[in-house]
Amino acid sequence: MPVIQRIEHRMRLADRNDLPRLIEIAQATLADAAKLDFRSLQHEQTLFVAEWRTAIDGFAVFLPLQESLLVHRLAVAEDARGRGLGGWMLDVAGHHARQLGLQAVEVQRAIEERDSIAWLQRRGFSPMPHGGNRLYLRRPA
Repeated sequence: MPVIQRIEHRMRLADRNDLPRLIEIAQATLADAAKLDFRSLQHEQTLFVAEWRTAIDGFAVFLPLQESLLVHRLAVAEDARGRGLGGWMLDVAGHHARQLGLQAVEVQRAIEERDSIAWLQRRGFSPMPHGGNRLYLRRPA
């Protein structure tokens, strides 16, 4: 995926020099940060960083599936929230999915994550039928 830019931000593949900042963001924002193997994700080219000027403000992990692109993780640094970065990163996921010939973007959330689910629904994601304690949401790419 080439670098995707908007006036304030750009998104690119992560490199090993980014990993300390990504770990810092993950530890501050994700309950399961310790489970993430950033070196493997970077090596597999599924880890993307969102930058503003030279500062890394967030990251996403995109995993291609058969028909869709799964946004496996999306994290925005606390000091970068409220500027539309998360929504823009989802738009980049849609662009990336289309480049890969995929039809949709998917996200999974725990049923209890009501605020996150509502945020995703405001951005065009619809729940998909599924059992269990996870909710799968999808929108066209």
